[in-house]
Amino acid sequence: MKINQALAQEIADKVMKVIPYNVNIMDEIGLIIGSGAPERIGTYHQGAVSAIEQGTIVSVYHSEGSSQPGVNMPIHFRNKIIGVIGISGDPNIVGPFAELVRVTADLLINQEFLFRERRIQEQMKEEFLYQWVFRNDEYDPAMISSGEAIGINLNLERKALVVKGRIPKEPYLLEQEFSFRLNQNTMLFVVPSDSDVVKRIEAIISPDEIKIGIGSSYTIVSKSVHEARRAIEIVERMEFPQAICVYQELKFIDYLTKKDISFNEITDFYKELDENPKGQELMETLICYIKNSGDMNAISKELHIHRNSLAYRLQRIEVLTNKNPKNFMDLFQLFTGYILYKMQKQP
Repeated sequence: MKINQALAQEIADKVMKVIPYNVNIMDEIGLIIGSGAPERIGTYHQGAVSAIEQGTIVSVYHSEGSSQPGVNMPIHFRNKIIGVIGISGDPNIVGPFAELVRVTADLLINQEFLFRERRIQEQMKEEFLYQWVFRNDEYDPAMISSGEAIGINLNLERKALVVKGRIPKEPYLLEQEFSFRLNQNTMLFVVPSDSDVVKRIEAIISPDEIKIGIGSSYTIVSKSVHEARRAIEIVERMEFPQAICVYQELKFIDYLTKKDISFNEITDFYKELDENPKGQELMETLICYIKNSGDMNAISKELHIHRNSLAYRLQRIEVLTNKNPKNFMDLFQLFTGYILYKMQKQP
């Protein structure tokens, strides 16, 4: 810990509000770096040099060179002398103020040290967060250890939320929830998979002013960050009205524009159906539903089943796929998945 000029002047100014004498603050070599007499800044103080050499209070009763009468006390920090504080005046008069001045200086120096420590920790944490959320590779032991040192468990599955728009204040965050600003208009939140941070964000921000992109849950957070940003991009380009942009619900559109995106969750569904007689029945129902444009009477007649049985089968499809055949976008995804499955299936 070193006393810089700004801190030295702050100490001198605050002490001089309490006592009616000039105060000088010297650094670890006796150079005046803060004073009630600005003309003395940048000069050496012989009394301070003596106090540093002797490691104790030095009183000066007569002017000697650059030194004027006064009391000079070493400033200690963690058992090391980091400077000297001097009170100008007759030592017999200013001496009783010495302890008050020393306590004030110690308090300000410790406050400054804690402030610097917090700033360093915050800076380290921010730098780590930036590396973490944009790292595509697996986390090595060194990175996992660095995360643990600042309280981040890298083995936890998390989802990313990108909030685009004006954010008047940040929501309160719980344990293992982190945030930082990507740019002036965008915040990134990285939270555990089961976090309800979206509700906390909605409670303080109007949905008309923002869009929230939500990625899927991964251990490698960068994947979720990419999805969250992509979700907002898709909604904006498609001019969809929603403020909450869930990538998993928009993945189909991403697949249509980027063929390297996996669509296995739908094609695997058809594979499982195809391998089971009951599943083949559901597949047949879905294709009949598409062919008849959702006409329940026509579908029931073709399949020779009651409308209630048809409704049950459609409900089963929705439960198994999380896609509602009666919703056009969901039906489009189901049909595309069916085409992909049939085209990829070995003859």
